[in-house]
Amino acid sequence: MASLLWTQQKDGAARKLLEALAQRYEQAKALQLEGTITTVTKSPSAETKVVTTFSLILQKPNRFRMALRDPQGRLQQLLVSDGKTLFWEVPAMKQVLKRPAPPTGVPLPGGGMLSGALREQLAKIKEAQITGEETVGNRRAKVVKVVADDGTTALLWVAGNTLWQTKVSIQGTRLVRRSPGNQPTPFEEAMKQTSITQVVNFTKVIFNPPVTSSLFAYKPPAGFKVVEQETAAPPSPSPLPR
Repeated sequence: MASLLWTQQKDGAARKLLEALAQRYEQAKALQLEGTITTVTKSPSAETKVVTTFSLILQKPNRFRMALRDPQGRLQQLLVSDGKTLFWEVPAMKQVLKRPAPPTGVPLPGGGMLSGALREQLAKIKEAQITGEETVGNRRAKVVKVVADDGTTALLWVAGNTLWQTKVSIQGTRLVRRSPGNQPTPFEEAMKQTSITQVVNFTKVIFNPPVTSSLFAYKPPAGFKVVEQETAAPPSPSPLPR
């Protein structure tokens, strides 16, 4: 009984912390973020690690500018929404996808967690527990372990009602979707033995930074092909499961 009560107390403290976190992001009208995304993919035959830096400025509900760069600072992808149109620039392909802007948020790794719509993400959590404290950057943060209703487990580092780091690990068995009765393919079998871990570290978080309309203006570079599509959002530029 004592063990059960202690578990309930820890869960209650975690949910109170997450509620305060969600409220702060929900109340912000604009958000500026910088940081890194580290993705490690492990399979029986190989292990790959990809590090991407990002910078984002968002004005709710759906105006934003997001740049993804490699560790050397080279631009990999740029997403810009003026609230009506979304431009997704891929320099390696010299191509720009032009689509209707999403009604809210940013189509990014971490989903609403990066766009500020944190409450939607937290509503999916069925278990939460503060597991300890760790230093992230130069700040002491509480570490919260959460389990979503779909079974996804994640760790959140929270300090000052601000999210400073997230870590999500997912096993390949959850990525394989096979119809009943169908024989497994070699690809599916390989995927079952693969795991993906992604850490998003925020080095800068500014609530309600000054913004101007010019931040969300976009003009395709010379020589880039513009492709218009009807769907509202591009695929996620990083493989973090949603």
